[in-house]
Amino acid sequence: MARHTDEIDDPSPLAGARIDVAARIGWLLRSSRVSAGVPLREFAARSGGGLSPATLSRVETTGRRSGAMAAAYERALGLPHGHLRAPIDVLCRTFAYAPADTDPYVPDPTLTGFTEAVDAVQSAEPDAQDWLRFAEYHVLTSFGMPAHTIRPLVVRLTDELGRAAGLAYQLRYEALSKLRCSPYADVVGQAIREAVEQPGMQRPADLLSAITELPTPDLVTWCGELLSDESWVIARAGCLGIQNMRSVGGLRRADWLPLVPVYAAACDAAVGDPLRQPILSATLAGCPPEFRAAVRSALTEPLVEPRRAAAWTRTRRNHHYTYAATLAAEIADGHAGEAMLARLLFEVLYDFRATHVTTSSFLLVASPFADRVREAICRSALEGPDETTRHGAAFAFANLMIPFDSADPAPWLASDDPVLRGAGLSICGFAGVPLERSLLHELVRREDQVGYEAMFAAGMSQQPELAELATDTTLPASTRAAAAWWQQAGGRIIR
Repeated sequence: MARHTDEIDDPSPLAGARIDVAARIGWLLRSSRVSAGVPLREFAARSGGGLSPATLSRVETTGRRSGAMAAAYERALGLPHGHLRAPIDVLCRTFAYAPADTDPYVPDPTLTGFTEAVDAVQSAEPDAQDWLRFAEYHVLTSFGMPAHTIRPLVVRLTDELGRAAGLAYQLRYEALSKLRCSPYADVVGQAIREAVEQPGMQRPADLLSAITELPTPDLVTWCGELLSDESWVIARAGCLGIQNMRSVGGLRRADWLPLVPVYAAACDAAVGDPLRQPILSATLAGCPPEFRAAVRSALTEPLVEPRRAAAWTRTRRNHHYTYAATLAAEIADGHAGEAMLARLLFEVLYDFRATHVTTSSFLLVASPFADRVREAICRSALEGPDETTRHGAAFAFANLMIPFDSADPAPWLASDDPVLRGAGLSICGFAGVPLERSLLHELVRREDQVGYEAMFAAGMSQQPELAELATDTTLPASTRAAAAWWQQAGGRIIR
């Protein structure tokens, strides 16, 4: 099929040091508008008449970063507050070379607006838009609460983040990250550290990502300490924090040097551990060359290679890129956006760099293709052409977090592959589907990915069996602590 004349693509090398951030911004804006069936002239009229079709076309083609413009797209297309701006801001904060915001969005700078924003998050069940508005008022206007007053609200936002799915997650993440990159940085940092250090903590990865939006030498030290945590979930989060700080930038070479012996020791200790060694390898592969060399020279045991694509070209000889392109063509179904969609799917399935996977996931979830992407990823996990693809799709659910209306773990649990079994249980968690009692009791005894995801499914649906699991002395102490943590944390959030 011939390519649309209005296609926007990222031409940067697949394995390059940089991506085309502006192209990704333009793609999200254009695909959202085109999918809604709104021509430029009609869109200009909807936006209030202050923008010409030609201006709007340039905004999309050049990918100009403008928070105010993205907000105008949200209003004109009837999208929720922050639906487009949150993934764009996450993308731009992650990569230090991203364009600056030429016209930032600012909420109505009135005391009435600020009061309403504060009242909304103090209600019984604030939604994701409430949290984003609350953060925007504190970061983008002259209004703000004192540290001791805002702290309980930051703690609540921190607690909700790891249990949210879809847009409910994206906007909460953006709200917490905005506050982290503001004068409230220390309040957020303390709340996150305390949350991660809770006994049985089950959802630390997103919190490590948020706190490392503002890298500091102390965070490098902390992430290094987390690598040797007795919980592989915490250790994995430490790796993701290191990857994020590497991408966000701002640290000196000297700030990274103390991490070398700590990282090497963690790698040596993880030899043969399928829950730790792969993420340590992938994280090291994305670190600065001099850091990689220093760590490798300090290792006493060989390090496994990270999971990678077959090749890093866009030719037919790269069967992994061809597979991503085939999925993109199916999902786009003749509509504009297919070229970039293929690039983002390739990164989600095959890129070992967490920052690329995460930001591409944010864009896909906010795009009009989100539901079809979810279905394609499900199919790829079960029916993909090779293990690299199937595992990439299975791991993608943790980053996409697209809510499911229903879920049946049977096809996944029938697999002999623990990665696929874990993915099916993760889907049940995002769907809020409880597991049958005997199955739950059987699976949580496993101290691996399958056991973790079974507890995730039980926690997100707040199964009554959590109380039994928390006090069952025949279970490992870590499993009892995980059940108790889920009891205290609460269940799935989709608003």
